[in-house]
Amino acid sequence: MIRMNILVLCNIDLENKWGDYTRVFSLMQELTKRGHKIFLFIIKSDIKKPRVSYFNENGIEIIEIHPYSIGFSGKKGISRHINYLISIPTIIKEASKIISKHNIDYVYSYMPGTGSSLPAIKIKSKFKIPLILDLADMYSMIRPKRIIDKSFNESDKILVITDYLKQDLLQKGIPHKKIFQIPNGVDFEIFNPSIYNFEEIKSLRNSFDADKVVVFSGSLQDLNILINSAKNIIKKIPTVKFIIIGDHRISSKSKNSWEKIVKKKNLEKYFKFLGKKPKEDIPKYLLCADVCVDSFPNEPYFAAALPIKLLEYGACKKPVVATNVSETAKIISHGKFGYLAEPDNYLEYGEFIIKLLSNPEKAQEMGQNFYEFVRQKYQWEEIVNKLEQILVN
Repeated sequence: MIRMNILVLCNIDLENKWGDYTRVFSLMQELTKRGHKIFLFIIKSDIKKPRVSYFNENGIEIIEIHPYSIGFSGKKGISRHINYLISIPTIIKEASKIISKHNIDYVYSYMPGTGSSLPAIKIKSKFKIPLILDLADMYSMIRPKRIIDKSFNESDKILVITDYLKQDLLQKGIPHKKIFQIPNGVDFEIFNPSIYNFEEIKSLRNSFDADKVVVFSGSLQDLNILINSAKNIIKKIPTVKFIIIGDHRISSKSKNSWEKIVKKKNLEKYFKFLGKKPKEDIPKYLLCADVCVDSFPNEPYFAAALPIKLLEYGACKKPVVATNVSETAKIISHGKFGYLAEPDNYLEYGEFIIKLLSNPEKAQEMGQNFYEFVRQKYQWEEIVNKLEQILVN
């Protein structure tokens, strides 16, 4: 395999190992392990003196751009957009230094955006380096929209995480030969039930003071169907607890907002909102679960997603109750790995949770089936094998 030098542009939070961080770093770390050289640019708004920070994390060279920040008061989207624009000359300058010392094979943009694909396009144009766009989520909410079209047109190769996104691009007239499906994966070195101490997991589960435990882990996009189903579940299984791990950057979807909704429904006794936890601690909570859940609504933004949380549930051998939404439905084989409820049917959703909580043997069988499926198809090592083939061809 030819060893490559790849310059990556994205906007991720290195201090928060969730979401975007998981995909970008998992792909890039695996490429690094194989001898490829990765230079990762990150833009961080900073009200202090503008600066550029260089450091190394797990073999990846990080270039952190701290531009002069205009602040995020008022319209946050506009101010963030301007901060990213301010950063572009610095990105080009620092990229030029790297390109002068290394033969860069690709510039890689994580998602279209002012702070990612826009400077990537400029680098491509100036240095004649092919551009890869990683479309790891639905892009319809990205602003300004003209950046999306420009990113699609300028990219030499576009990676998509799901078939939904692939079909969407084909309908927009993007050539088939430019589109490659590279799904999300799961880190089996962390999400490995065999490495955790049984007594520690038992002690953690006992701390919830519940006979049955339902766990949700991830971004708190929409918990409505779970909260609305809880009353009926509690009627059948009064010793159940719902453990919610995660938060959301938007205040209306934050941990505190969902806690208020639960309190209004007089369900606070049954829900524990634990907030964000370090990535390496998540498996401990998943291993406490009798059932793990997801709760996407039926909207295009969610239909395009391949939630990493589902793969992590599978790696921990847990059955899943989720909503019957596009790509989620393709992963959770109904009746084999768990159950799928219609997104607007909280009664059905609740009945499926009750069904699994009431039949531990069936739940365990489904969890084992799901584990074998995820281990076969969604290990990062196998996914990067596909990515390497795309890079060299």
